[in-house]
Amino acid sequence: MSGYRQSNFDPNAAAWSQPGPPLRPYNWVQWTGVAIAVIGAAGCIYYLLGKAGVVPRLLDDAMPFAVLPIIGATLVNSRRAPGRQLSPETRRKRLLIILVALAVLVLAAVAGFAIAILKSKGA
Repeated sequence: MSGYRQSNFDPNAAAWSQPGPPLRPYNWVQWTGVAIAVIGAAGCIYYLLGKAGVVPRLLDDAMPFAVLPIIGATLVNSRRAPGRQLSPETRRKRLLIILVALAVLVLAAVAGFAIAILKSKGA
C-alpha cells in the first residue's frame, strides 16, 4: 500500500476520553431537555399520586412519562465540556469508592438471599 501513514494515528482516541460537565450557559436544545425532563418527572409523580388516591386517577400507565427524563438528560448532555485528566490520587480515591460500593451491594444481595432462604424454610 503506497501513501502516507501516520504511525501514531488512532481514529478512536477522542471516543475514549471522559467528557466534562454540560456546557453553560444552556442553549435552546439543553433548555428543551430540561423542560422535557420536568414534564416526565411531573407525569410520574402525578401517576403515583393518582395511584395513592390523592389526586384523580387520569393515567393508567407511567411508562410514557418515565422515558421523558432520559430523553431530556440526553438533550442536556448534547454539549459537553472537554474532559479533564484525573490525577492518580483522584483516580485511586474514585476506584476505592467504587470497590466499597460494590462490596456493600454484594453483601446486601447475599444477606437478602440468606433471609429469603431462611424465611422460605420457616426458620
